[in-house]
Amino acid sequence: MPDSPKPLAPLADFDLPERTRRRVAWHLLPYLFFLYILAYVDRTNVAVAMAGMKLPPELGGVAFNAAIAGFGTGLFFWGYWILEIPSAQSVLTRGARWVFVRILVLWGLACLLIGFIGLPWFNQLLFWLPTVERWPGSSYYPSWFFPHQAIAEPGQNPTEVPPPDQQAIVQFYFLRFMLGVFEGGFFPTVIFYLSIWFRPQDRGRAMATFLAAIPVSGLIGTPLSQAIMDKIHWGGLPGWRWVYILQGAVPILAGFVTLFFLPNRPEQARWLPEDEKKWLIGELANEQQKRQGHGWGGQVWLVLMLTLYYFCMNVTSYGVSTFLPTLMKSQSGLEESTAGYVAALPYLFAILGMVFNGWHSDKQRERIWHTVIPLTGLSLGLMATATAVLFGQGWLAAIFLIVLVGPCMYAHLPAFWPIPTIFMGAAAAAAAIGFINMLGNLGGSVGPTIFGSFLANKLYAPGLYVLGAFPLGSVAVILFVGWMRRDRIEAARHE
Repeated sequence: MPDSPKPLAPLADFDLPERTRRRVAWHLLPYLFFLYILAYVDRTNVAVAMAGMKLPPELGGVAFNAAIAGFGTGLFFWGYWILEIPSAQSVLTRGARWVFVRILVLWGLACLLIGFIGLPWFNQLLFWLPTVERWPGSSYYPSWFFPHQAIAEPGQNPTEVPPPDQQAIVQFYFLRFMLGVFEGGFFPTVIFYLSIWFRPQDRGRAMATFLAAIPVSGLIGTPLSQAIMDKIHWGGLPGWRWVYILQGAVPILAGFVTLFFLPNRPEQARWLPEDEKKWLIGELANEQQKRQGHGWGGQVWLVLMLTLYYFCMNVTSYGVSTFLPTLMKSQSGLEESTAGYVAALPYLFAILGMVFNGWHSDKQRERIWHTVIPLTGLSLGLMATATAVLFGQGWLAAIFLIVLVGPCMYAHLPAFWPIPTIFMGAAAAAAAIGFINMLGNLGGSVGPTIFGSFLANKLYAPGLYVLGAFPLGSVAVILFVGWMRRDRIEAARHE
């Protein structure tokens, strides 16, 4: 099966290491970048689709409120962790290509099916799902944690609130969970995949380029979802359903394209000239020789600390991103459709923050402070936003979200993810990255659930203050790691 086009002419203006890095980056990163955009769009499109889902059934919706949407968003991460480590490890045994294909096709199918929740034929298809009231232990959970009832806003008569579609709720919860199960492993697979194509000193830039897909997905995906909501009503289905259907179909198609596009390892890259291929394979082999035996032994505490760091960070990032259009609408006073487009602006600034921080982290070969500073800025930005909301300065709060929260929300990621590879060999680092992402992403279930319950009751400022506190926990953790392993981190800067 072909892997790629014929080799490009040598990049003669650069020396061997640089032209090899550029060629590898040019062939791999744009496609991985595109796939990660699809991943983030499909896990966060509920932020825009919520505007249609909250409508009563007679107007084409399912009467969901912010608490239901937040809990369903969070369920994604309870499924996400299941295949994290197996997927990352299977890159070594089966190759990355088939891991990507499996992930893309199944997650696309789960996203696509969300577009049919509550429809009569879909109710019959999923008749075997228990109703929400019959879920194990559901009667013992507080309503803010396991919401499935109508919620009246302050001052609103509860009898005027339409009841949510109970069958649609359980189908939404189930498919969001399965979306997480099927997408699980994509991120650690990519991080490990990059580690077998880029030297340690080049991984910050490679990861920054790949991770820039997170804000780009917001910059592109949010307006795109809004445009689908506004313009597409094919087959008598409202626009919010087509958001899920169309954005689920694309990863399925991408899965088949991946079969012909991604080589598993440098040895299989037909587009690499022989001198570049030989040099790259040698460099990566030398790195692994240095890391030989650097496994989990003695590193368990480090992996647990990095997992705690990632958990706290995800509470905030997913809590904010899930309800960013809602925040923009509530604070700016814009129409719902307009707010969906304006909510893309923080992601534009996030791209600039990620690219600059990743580049500067590689240039200085420093990771700890390039992680700490953006997270501190994120916390301060959210606190400033909450204070503006508290004093009734809605437009100022919207500006803070764009120019303070936006640049800092994801800028730490390119500096953070190379850290496990400083201490461990390839197999151990793959397992560590999978473990960190597996449990750390559970923070993505906490943030939307908590913040959704605040928003359902119009408590914007308290919710933002809560979210703003979590990055400071991540800062404390990473400073502790940097201090405890300062000798090894300093040695890595000079290798």
